[in-house]
Amino acid sequence: MGLASAAATVIVGIIVLVLIVAIVVFLIKVIAPIIAGLIILALLVGAGIWIYGKLKA
Repeated sequence: MGLASAAATVIVGIIVLVLIVAIVVFLIKVIAPIIAGLIILALLVGAGIWIYGKLKA
């Protein structure tokens, strides 16, 4: 009985670990383009403000 319980615990642990990794990978795939887009947008806005300031001065 102890061996079966230990084996079941290991199997459940592996399943939970795979699910957690899958969720993390999914979130990274969904969130990474949003973050990259925001960084690019911030760079464009910052460059625009810098150029506007140089033209105005």
